Amino acid sequence: MKMVFENHSFATARCAEFVDLTDDVAETVEKSHVQNGMALVYSPHTTCAVIINEREAGFIQDFEDLIHGLVPSGSDYRHDDMSVRTENITEEDHEYPNGHAHCKHALIGSASETIPIVDGQLQLGQWQRVFFIELDRARDRKVFIQVLGE
Repeated sequence: MKMVFENHSFATARCAEFVDLTDDVAETVEKSHVQNGMALVYSPHTTCAVIINEREAGFIQDFEDLIHGLVPSGSDYRHDDMSVRTENITEEDHEYPNGHAHCKHALIGSASETIPIVDGQLQLGQWQRVFFIELDRARDRKVFIQVLGE
């Protein structure tokens, strides 16, 4: 059994930004020399998501409109009320309220995706791509890519 783990760091530019990680995942698979196994793509952030979908401008705009419509950033969130919130607080929370981003992540419900590897290739559909989605604001982020197999 082989295992390769990589931490990919990058900066996002805005809320609802889609970062295509597919080539990064494929490169990690290639470096691993795993022929049959799986690639795990995981975000350690509670205000981001990892999804598989197609890279098509209309879909990306539709999805952005949908999540902003369902969970608008301008609404009142208890998470942002520092007069009652008592848990998991940093100085940044006072300056950048992000209850909307946590709700968006919980709604999407996807911190990771796992893709099968067969004959050294990711088994993605014709149009499928692996995306990291920023649900908060421009921030420094990271994603973990782990490849396991033989």
